[in-house]
Amino acid sequence: MSTEAKELELVGKVEMRIALAKDEKLESILKPYLAPLLLKLASEHVSVRNKVVSTCQHIKIRLAGNQDIVLPVAALLKQYKENPESSMIRHFDLMFIQQSVGKLSSSEQMSLLPTLLHGLAADDEKLTCATVFNLFLRLLPQLRVPLRGSKEDIELRHQLGLDDRLEDAKFVSQWFAKLILLSVVRPAVPGVTCPGLTVREYEFLTLNGKQETWDPTASEGLNLTQTKITVLNFLASGAFTDEERFLPALFASGDPNSRISSLGDDLLKRSAVSVEDSGIVENLFQLYFTLKPALQTRVLILLTKSAISTTFTSQIVKIVQEGIQPDDNTNVAAKGLETVKFRNALFNYMNWVSRIGTPSDLGLVAPRLVGFLRAYVEDQGWPIPYERSSDAASLRALAYETIGSLAKTSPSMVVEPTLSLVQWLFRSLTEEGSSDSIFVSIEGALSSLLNAFAAPLSQELRDALRLLLLKYMTLEEGDSIVRSARFATVRWANRSLEYSDTVGRWIDILALSGRTDERSDVVEEGKKGLDPYWYRLLNSSSASTTVSLPQWAEMVKVFFSSQTLVENSSIANSMKTGMEVDGVSVFGNFPGSKINAFAPAVNYCRRILLMGALEKTDTPLTIDADWERQLDVLFRSDKESRKAMKDHLRTVDSDALHVYLTAAFEGMLRNDGNGLQDCGKCFYGVASIAPSSCIEPLAGRAFELLPAIKSNDIATRFLAAQAFGILASHPAFEVASVQKLISTFLKDIKPWSSAVGAEANKIHGSILALGHLLSRSSYYGRSDIVGDSLVLDSIMQLLEILAGARDVSTKEAVFSAVGQISASGVLTIGQIEQSSLKAEYIIKLLTTEAKKGNEKAISALGRLGLVFDESVGETEGPLKSVLSSLYELHELKQAEVHFSIGEAFSCASACWLSDALLLSLDVDATYIGRTRPSRTLESLLEKLLQDCKTTKPSLKKASGIWLFCLIQYCGHLSEIQARLRECQGAFMGLLSARDELVQETASRGLSLVYEQGDKEVREKLVKDLVASFTGTSTQLKVDEETELFEPGALPTGEGKSITSYKDIINLANEVGDQGLVYKFMSLASNAATWSTRAAFGRFGLSNILSESEVDPKIYPKLYRYRFDPNLNVQRSMNDIWNALVKDSSATINLYFDEIMIDLLKSILGKEWRTRQASCAAISDLIQGREFEKYEKYLHDIWEVAFKVLDDIKGSVRKAALALSMALAGILVRQVEAGTSSKHAQAMLKEVLPFLLSSQGLESSAKEVRGFATATVLKLVTSGGKALLPFIPNLVEQLLGLLSTLEMEGVDYLYLRAAHYNLTEEKIDNARTAAVSQSPLMEAIERCLDLLDEPTMAKFVPHLENVIKTTVGMPSKIGCSGVLVSLATRHSFIFRPYADQFLKMIEKTVLDRNNAVSAAYARAAGYLSRLATQKALLRLATYSKEQYFSAEDESRRQVAADIIYSVSKFATDRFNELSSVFYPFIFFSKHDFDEHVKAQFEKIWSENVGGSRAVLLYAGEITSLSIDRLESPRWTIKHTAALTIADVIMSCGPEISDANATLIWPALEKALALKTFEGKEKVLSAFVKLIKDGKSVWENNPTIAGQTKKIAIREAKRNNDAYRPFAFSTLGEYAEQRTDINMFSEVAEIVTTIVNDLLDEDKMDTSSEGAKTSAKDHEAATITAAVEALFRSLNIKSLDPSPVSDLPALLTILTPILASPKCVIATKTTLYERVKALFDALRKRTYTQGSSNYALVQNFFEILEVQRGEGSEGVRIKRAEAAEMVAEALRGGVFSLHTAGRSECRERMKTLVGEGLRDERSPVVRVVLERVLRVLED
Repeated sequence: MSTEAKELELVGKVEMRIALAKDEKLESILKPYLAPLLLKLASEHVSVRNKVVSTCQHIKIRLAGNQDIVLPVAALLKQYKENPESSMIRHFDLMFIQQSVGKLSSSEQMSLLPTLLHGLAADDEKLTCATVFNLFLRLLPQLRVPLRGSKEDIELRHQLGLDDRLEDAKFVSQWFAKLILLSVVRPAVPGVTCPGLTVREYEFLTLNGKQETWDPTASEGLNLTQTKITVLNFLASGAFTDEERFLPALFASGDPNSRISSLGDDLLKRSAVSVEDSGIVENLFQLYFTLKPALQTRVLILLTKSAISTTFTSQIVKIVQEGIQPDDNTNVAAKGLETVKFRNALFNYMNWVSRIGTPSDLGLVAPRLVGFLRAYVEDQGWPIPYERSSDAASLRALAYETIGSLAKTSPSMVVEPTLSLVQWLFRSLTEEGSSDSIFVSIEGALSSLLNAFAAPLSQELRDALRLLLLKYMTLEEGDSIVRSARFATVRWANRSLEYSDTVGRWIDILALSGRTDERSDVVEEGKKGLDPYWYRLLNSSSASTTVSLPQWAEMVKVFFSSQTLVENSSIANSMKTGMEVDGVSVFGNFPGSKINAFAPAVNYCRRILLMGALEKTDTPLTIDADWERQLDVLFRSDKESRKAMKDHLRTVDSDALHVYLTAAFEGMLRNDGNGLQDCGKCFYGVASIAPSSCIEPLAGRAFELLPAIKSNDIATRFLAAQAFGILASHPAFEVASVQKLISTFLKDIKPWSSAVGAEANKIHGSILALGHLLSRSSYYGRSDIVGDSLVLDSIMQLLEILAGARDVSTKEAVFSAVGQISASGVLTIGQIEQSSLKAEYIIKLLTTEAKKGNEKAISALGRLGLVFDESVGETEGPLKSVLSSLYELHELKQAEVHFSIGEAFSCASACWLSDALLLSLDVDATYIGRTRPSRTLESLLEKLLQDCKTTKPSLKKASGIWLFCLIQYCGHLSEIQARLRECQGAFMGLLSARDELVQETASRGLSLVYEQGDKEVREKLVKDLVASFTGTSTQLKVDEETELFEPGALPTGEGKSITSYKDIINLANEVGDQGLVYKFMSLASNAATWSTRAAFGRFGLSNILSESEVDPKIYPKLYRYRFDPNLNVQRSMNDIWNALVKDSSATINLYFDEIMIDLLKSILGKEWRTRQASCAAISDLIQGREFEKYEKYLHDIWEVAFKVLDDIKGSVRKAALALSMALAGILVRQVEAGTSSKHAQAMLKEVLPFLLSSQGLESSAKEVRGFATATVLKLVTSGGKALLPFIPNLVEQLLGLLSTLEMEGVDYLYLRAAHYNLTEEKIDNARTAAVSQSPLMEAIERCLDLLDEPTMAKFVPHLENVIKTTVGMPSKIGCSGVLVSLATRHSFIFRPYADQFLKMIEKTVLDRNNAVSAAYARAAGYLSRLATQKALLRLATYSKEQYFSAEDESRRQVAADIIYSVSKFATDRFNELSSVFYPFIFFSKHDFDEHVKAQFEKIWSENVGGSRAVLLYAGEITSLSIDRLESPRWTIKHTAALTIADVIMSCGPEISDANATLIWPALEKALALKTFEGKEKVLSAFVKLIKDGKSVWENNPTIAGQTKKIAIREAKRNNDAYRPFAFSTLGEYAEQRTDINMFSEVAEIVTTIVNDLLDEDKMDTSSEGAKTSAKDHEAATITAAVEALFRSLNIKSLDPSPVSDLPALLTILTPILASPKCVIATKTTLYERVKALFDALRKRTYTQGSSNYALVQNFFEILEVQRGEGSEGVRIKRAEAAEMVAEALRGGVFSLHTAGRSECRERMKTLVGEGLRDERSPVVRVVLERVLRVLED
């Protein structure tokens, strides 16, 4: 037989078996045969293949009719994978796989997943690949993705076989990424796709566009959103690498569905993929243009973290162009938030490119990007935008910022002649109207461009920039100009124009005061531009100490005349001030408010003039932060500098100098003589050193100063007088004019004795002016004036005023004037003798004022000495009197005054040889004043040297200062030069003075002595000093109290100076080497002897160090002294250290251990300054040092730091805190480094135990505790995994700290709670809230986040311990919080321990504090989530025990809280044990405590609700209640009774036999209980059971008898409050018992009680409140009794008739109704029951006996229809009752006999008629009229 025949036979046999198989057998046949059958599709014979196909068709038909058949899917899938080349086999395999795959179990489906995955990549181009991938997606939900990070998760990749099939993993992840991008397009059109996918990819994912593929309602359809979420969860597992997850995660993060985007974000955050991989970045760029805008935004955000992305220049340009100027709008962001996010991301990426890109790359992209951005801004409307939304404004602002950041990277684009971009930005700044805050962005953009315009610029560019800046500096707001650009303009001027540029400085001047309302930042920037020091800093040229100054002459002419700002530019010149200038006035450039800039301009020109003068000297002024003050000091007090300035003024342009002086003078005259600020000062300053020729043009204008001289401002008068002296005394000023002025002044001065106010001010100014005029005339040598008689009159007048002046200002003026005329030689001895005053008297007058500390009087006294000659042979003369008077002033306390006295001494002794007088000469004249023989100066010097050794402190202090002044002003004289060495000795002696100022003066004096000497003298001085230290000379002595170091050191409390020679000896003793004294003295290169830095440099004493080896013991001591609290000691010791130690770092490393040991010892020393210095020294020593260096000392360092943290002295505590903070900082930084820091563990191991010990967190010192806590919190915040070993201890300590660190006064608050309108509950709640918000709790949470399984095992005992032992409420609350956190956030590792903590809570939950108890109960709820069934049952049992065995309500509250927490926080576990919990909850919700009851009711309503659940658990509830009825606790008994009652009440309208039989025994026991509050509910349940559960007693006579006994028993109970309910129940019961007549029994019970209540004679001894309550009970009882009587009438009884009981009823009712105790409620009940009774009677037929008309009439009468009392409602009920009685009469209930019937009717009609007559209510009348009609029938 041929192969073909054999194959056909085989196929035929299979076909036959399948054809003959019954449906139920078909599956068992197909399982082994289907796969081999399909394999024959690979046969080479067509007939065989056709036969197989036909068989498959038959199978398909059979399967269609048998949907339950499951085919061998696994075998078919295996076969599919093994036959990649046979499309036929694959087709039919897939067909049958799809037919049955959905019928497989979850585990079977899951087992197919690895097979489906394998080989997918190889099938990429095959048609079936899409189907298999879709099949994989359908089965993927069956895969249980393990917990992230678990062992199963790590092994998942291996289990799926992807670790060996990398190409499959990559293939699947790529298609997952495309799946995330998929959005289904409906309706399907051939060739359609969605953003991000090609047509082929879209067809692959939709199975060639099948709509049902992603239709969840279709049989095999998938939910796209859910599938994406499933795929992302699968990707998050260990089956994929970060690289494979990257693109799907990225695409998911941009999905509009938040569920998908959140998963994508999470995956991206966890991804370790580097965006610096060029392949990934290139791929992102390629994908970018196919993505939706939202995803494009995400890609841009990613690229903003990639430096390598900035190298893809062409792609960057394309992205920006597409984002700002797209070619088409098919894929642009939707208007609104999406656009804002996209543009934000785009602009941020451009910023990133500008910051990270290389110059070459930026050169390619920046110009084009800037162009796009400008176009973007302009397209929106520029400078005024079309749209003004906040989003548009923020994007616009970002665009400006981006333009700036890009433009600065390509200077060539910005620095071009037209300044196009700069002009555009400046215009935007002034005219941009999108928002008020956008100027910040534009100013930022302009600032970005500044570096491109660094000075110097080319002339063309500079001129263009000048024009631009001038334009915007003078631009006024208004019309299109919405804001000023002045700040940006000034900043540009300061950064782009050189300091020497006049235009730049003009802009700064305008910024300073150009407007009255100028912004402070503009003013500040203007100041910086004018300050050369700040200009240098702003332009980063700090290396240079000089800057090129502006051309002074040019600047002055530009500022104060019409000279042009920019040559050949009328535009620029008009912009200078905003107007055309005619050049006539110096104020021409300062119109309007710009006048405020005039004074700054004048002052600035003065400073530049003086600085220019010093530039030409050998020692030009150093431009530092203090240069202005230095300049003023040199101008006032340095003779050489002043001479240089005078010489310089002779060389400057005289026209410019004249213009400047004119400007300053005009400014001085402004404001009616009061002047503009500083103009007077500037004029006088420059005029005082100006050449006489320059003063001459202004001399004639001296008259104009008269208003200023007479001003009410003292400073103005003084400056005016000085200026007047210079001008009016000038030789060019005519004699006649001078005389006229003198006469005017004398006239003005005349009323000096009586003048006050403004007149006194005028006199003050006139005296000053007169003094300056006369003295300057003398300096000029104008004998024509000085010799005039007017001058003599003036002198006489001044002396007269001197003698008699009482006014302070007049005195000061005359002192000044007398001093001026004395120094200038105008005042002579002869003139004094001509006056009425004698010389001695004048001296005495001045001395008296001088002794008051008046410096003007002292100065006048010194200058008065110039008038007198030196006495020869006489012991006392005027000069000696002057000197003696000055000597007497040593008692003055004010130190400053002594410098004035010293100056006075120099004037009196050296006359015009003294620099003090020479510096005061303020006119350009050669004045040769009086000189003095050397004897006077020599004797004065001798006396001062002697007095410097005196023991009198005040004289010693004064003499030292006077000697200093004498050397300062007369040091150049031979008399001083000859005795310089003695002066040095005197100053050396003064170094030991206690007074700080004396020490300072002495040290400065030593420096001054050195400076005054020539080379030879200087050498001798140095030799003396060194000799005094080394002991080679005895010329100068240094005693142990001599302060050798920086003066200014304060003495200690023990009378020692901390910088003394004695300290040096102590240091040597500490080291143990006396030889160190001499070595150390040679190191004292900063000793007080040469205290200034300048002296140090000149002496070069650092080179005089001992050549012998220094003892290493000195280093620890010296190192500590470098941190002495006294700054002077610090400076001294630092200089010694620097001189001694050439390589500081190497020396410290070499002697580290010795230094550290010494510091650890001295930090606990006796002296506070030693402790403080040691703290600072240790802090400095360890910072920056390798950890190994100080590892072994770390514990000791912390220990001593914490000890001194509690030091008695505040400054030591502060230093200790600084040390502790440094230690903490080091520790935190190490810990932050985490595992990368090899020292983190070591440091923590050393420090944490210490911090947690009694010396740290548990310290008794508050400061220590506070700092230790703060440190621990920092460590926890940044610790990471390094903290893991310490967490058990740490959390335990932190929990304890919650109580320790609680604020003080809590106990007091509890005691005074009522006073503050608080309750304990409110306070507890506040404390609980404080714990939850505490940083300690946050730290604990951080620690818990770090826990792993091994650490958890170690942590559990610590947590148990702290829970058991802690006593503070906050700590207990914290413990409960930890349990909650562990149960919720760390359930995986905490689950094994949940049971033991749940058991522990059984004790902690019983805490006396309600808040703590509630917190632990809450924790129990969370723990129940993790606990085992056994533990949860134990908790339920425990709660029941607490409830049932409780002595008080607190335990029951605990049980309620526990059960509530379990129900709320572990709902699933709670429902699992519903049969345990629900019966107990139902029982407990009837508790008598309101809190307990409310809590259980809440649990019941939230978890159960309806009454059906009660019936479901009726058996358990009843069983529980019966047991508890035997409880020894009454509360439990009563609760059980109420529970039983509620069960019955929940049974609905009918109670089944089973339920009734179940409940009756329990109810019987409950009713047997004594009465209690609420037992009436049990009675209600009893009635309901009788009504709705009749089967329980109708069929059981025994139970029926028991029920009757119970009803009667309860009615007989002697409880006034309970009795009304019992009577009502008895009535209702009797009403239900239609099988018996209980009227007589009820009547007997009721009558006895009612008669007793109606007894008027009964004595009542109860209180008022009890009486009210008793009355209420009586009324209720009587009412209930009436109701019970009526209800007990058995209406349904035919024999006997119920009518037979009516007489007895009437008999009982009559006294009740007659009694005053019959209330409205009783009558209402009566009416209701009468109506019901007679209504029932008339509806039944009874055996008629004798006539009962009298009975019915009596019943009608007791209704009292005729009375009309009560409310309308009551009257209606009365009328309705009467109607029923009438109906019963008409119905023949009482008799059918006619005899007596009419009389009865008439009587009743009469009563009704009476009632109708008085009735007003229409409703009542209607009823009564009905009664009448019934009676008339």
